[in-house]
Amino acid sequence: MLLAAVIAFGALPGAAWAQGRIAGAVTDDATGAPLAAVLVEVVDAQGAVAAQATTGPGGTYVIDGVSAGSYSIRFTAPGWVTVVMESQAVAAGQSTSVSTTMTQQSFELNPLTVTASRTHEKVLEAPAAVEVVSTRDLEERQVTSPIEHVEHQPGVDVARTGIRGRAAVLRGFNNIFSSRTLFMTDNRIARVPSLRVNIFYLNPASDLDMDQVETVLGPGSALYGPNAAGGVVHYLTKSPIRSPGASFSVGGGLRQQGNTPGVGSGPIQGEDAGLFQFDGRIAVAPSDKFGFKISGQYFDATEYVFNDLVEAQVGGAGQACIGAGFDPTSPACQPFTSGLDLTNPTDQGVLAQSARNAAMGRDDGHRNWGVDARMDFEPSPGTSLILAAGRNVAAQATELTGLGASNVTNWGVTYGQARLRHKDLFAQLFYNYNTNDETFLLRSGRPLFDNSSLLVGQIQHQSRIGSAHRLIYGVDYLGTNPDSRGTINGQFENDDETTEVGGYVQWEWALSPKFELTGAFRYDYNSSLTDPVFSPRAALVYKPDAANSFRVTFNRAFSTPTSTNQFLDISGGTIPIPGLPFRYDLRATGSAGNGHMYMRDSNGIPMHMSPFNVLGGGSARQFLPSTTAQLWSTAINTLGAVAGGDPQLAPLAALLPLIPVPSQDQVGILALLLDVEAAGGGAPPAGCVAPPFCQAVDLAALQDIEALGPTVSNTLEVGYKGLFGDRVSFGANAWFTRYDSYIAPLRLLSPNLFLNGAQLRPYLEGVFRQFVGVAFPNEAVALGTAQLVADLAAQVPLGAVTPTSAGGTTSAMVLGYQDAGGFDVMGGELGAGFALSDQLEMATSLSFIDKNTFETAGELLSEVSLNAPTVRGTASLTYRNDDSGINGGLRFRAQNGYPFNSGPWVGDVDAITTLDANFGFRVPGYEDLWFQVDVSNVFDKAYQSMLGAPAIGRVILARMRWDFSPF
Repeated sequence: MLLAAVIAFGALPGAAWAQGRIAGAVTDDATGAPLAAVLVEVVDAQGAVAAQATTGPGGTYVIDGVSAGSYSIRFTAPGWVTVVMESQAVAAGQSTSVSTTMTQQSFELNPLTVTASRTHEKVLEAPAAVEVVSTRDLEERQVTSPIEHVEHQPGVDVARTGIRGRAAVLRGFNNIFSSRTLFMTDNRIARVPSLRVNIFYLNPASDLDMDQVETVLGPGSALYGPNAAGGVVHYLTKSPIRSPGASFSVGGGLRQQGNTPGVGSGPIQGEDAGLFQFDGRIAVAPSDKFGFKISGQYFDATEYVFNDLVEAQVGGAGQACIGAGFDPTSPACQPFTSGLDLTNPTDQGVLAQSARNAAMGRDDGHRNWGVDARMDFEPSPGTSLILAAGRNVAAQATELTGLGASNVTNWGVTYGQARLRHKDLFAQLFYNYNTNDETFLLRSGRPLFDNSSLLVGQIQHQSRIGSAHRLIYGVDYLGTNPDSRGTINGQFENDDETTEVGGYVQWEWALSPKFELTGAFRYDYNSSLTDPVFSPRAALVYKPDAANSFRVTFNRAFSTPTSTNQFLDISGGTIPIPGLPFRYDLRATGSAGNGHMYMRDSNGIPMHMSPFNVLGGGSARQFLPSTTAQLWSTAINTLGAVAGGDPQLAPLAALLPLIPVPSQDQVGILALLLDVEAAGGGAPPAGCVAPPFCQAVDLAALQDIEALGPTVSNTLEVGYKGLFGDRVSFGANAWFTRYDSYIAPLRLLSPNLFLNGAQLRPYLEGVFRQFVGVAFPNEAVALGTAQLVADLAAQVPLGAVTPTSAGGTTSAMVLGYQDAGGFDVMGGELGAGFALSDQLEMATSLSFIDKNTFETAGELLSEVSLNAPTVRGTASLTYRNDDSGINGGLRFRAQNGYPFNSGPWVGDVDAITTLDANFGFRVPGYEDLWFQVDVSNVFDKAYQSMLGAPAIGRVILARMRWDFSPF
């Protein structure tokens, strides 16, 4: 009742003063397209504004309550030439029609956006930090990846992982296989289904069909639902009705690479290589109510070289296994047996395929193609039906994952979409589908199959209540159906579907012409989570005038665990034990619904598995007590097997059973985690006693790992956006975020067990002295043998403390996702644009975050990495002369170095400074023919922006673009 009374009160003024009406429409003078968010002011004879309104999505407006008289009607929109229509008469009780067209300026300082509130509004008025890339900016640049169009914006971090590969996030926390940012195309979630990873080159839309790119910094769950906590990047394509015609571009270029290998790579012999790119678009509009279009793209290039050291070792093993005829009992094939039932013919086939894949290694090409089609039907103003479908296929690519790089072959992503808009109602249904059965992991050769799908249905409606209130409300349905045939989700394959249903309401209240209050809340159910999630949002926007806007916002957002977080079950390869024919299965395992629990003995100490247990007649999958007595038995059996096979050590084999079992006080146990950096060839940290196993773990303090819940972020933000005249724009944001239940990337959950070498040697020396004159000729030989045995035993990982969730068929070292708890992060962004003249524009930005590592309280996880720079600055200069048809630009970027920790790659990323340039012109004598060239990393200063990725050199792209109207 109170809410109804408040809304009714806010609606009274519009009704009380109703006298005359002014209504009309505003369109683009060049294209005829309706212009939304144009400020329409009714100006009286004294120059005072008597009334005002803003055009809606269809470019229309209505102003009620205008007193009878003669007025000037002023149409204003930053980026457009102001129009004033004088001597417009208004009569009481009648409606006066006033419509106009507007001409766009060369540089638009306050463009239109739809992403921040899912409705049309100007960036200056949006209750969020929004950046927009215009159609002109998109047309004047040739890029290898669509995400490059936003990489110089404030708060955006784009890591280049290859010639087209990119990992992009907003406000930090990048990762291998990143899914933090919501990536959309025409209101459709454009992530890869199930895996929920953003692979930008799998977007079917051609660059020629892009109309606008919008970036919303900060959480967006209140309107966009789960998994928008990191912000939104939204690509909008052109309407065939409003943008008919044909465009084709053919281009090529050069990618250059020196001899800088990058961290994690062996030596490389860099070389220059060519690339080819084709884009096309045809749009036909037989009438102003119907249109259809089709666009396509093709890309072919040689990938940058990266000689992964682990891949090289596995590749050699693959060749040896092929030579052994894929015999599963052959030592040559042991690296490919992890997790397989070798009595099963299907698993025997997996072994053979894994060996062949590993021997083949990386393909040096990147080839993909895409096609996209759309039909628009607009039977009346405010009503539209859009049907769209597309497919993109990565015929060949290299993509980083948490288990090392993958060799992508014929991975296709297909979508179908239907959108309906009728006045204030919006509804859509779309279906995303994977087809992939030829991709494999390069560090294990293990084949990957993915036919997963995502079905989404959404309905949204908005209502205006009087002139001061607007309600936006809707419901979403998301159904995720993973299908990996056991290659990715293993034991969870039949229990990995997820259903999500959410509803939201947003209320916008124009408290006065200068203040607007926005409140929203969202409620979501997820079938894989115990509890529903509530996401509120509040924003207060103060607009002292049409050119300035201040805002204070609070957003709670959440990200649900991905399918891989919950249901991953795959062997990432084997961990060999040097000098011994035994291995651990490096097993990546999801949290599922139970988390990761450790089997415990009667004292509560976690138990372990050991591949050496078969020497005593046991199973490699058996849980064993983590005691000195058990590890001693394992060590004696292992050393006995080694000594028995070596004639020089045969006397030692006979001596080992005579050694008394030490007590826990005499020889203790060390629980050590594998150090990923040391295992990858880096220097082990100081104090490491059994490289590459270095980090000590207190077994008594090792707790079970709870099932994953949603990562929740609470963000408080203040911001300003302003225009100074028609030449300068400036924006500033400052924000504070509290993360709770943050899901960390894949980390080892299985510490390995060792006998304490520092205690083992003196214990054996005391025992062996007793055998002087019996087994040893003198004390020196006895002590030397004690040192030999101690060194051997203390360096062997005798077991792995393995959660009961581990799949596979042998002893496993588990990689898993875990809740890193909560931590705080602060940051901000500054951005400015300067229209120096009608042809020249400059833009600058500065983004900063307070720190790059965040402490956690877990026994196995001590910190979380930002995996992004804490300070990043950009500057750009753009020239555009419409009369001559010449355009060009320079783009500068500088960022500091940072520690990186994701998947198998740990280390430091160096600071990066780059300069990019582009130049284009209309070919003289041909109004529709353009030549363009784009150069990234102009000075060819090789840099590595993500560990595990190659060092990136200069890329030169040139193209001819032909725009024409064939119909």
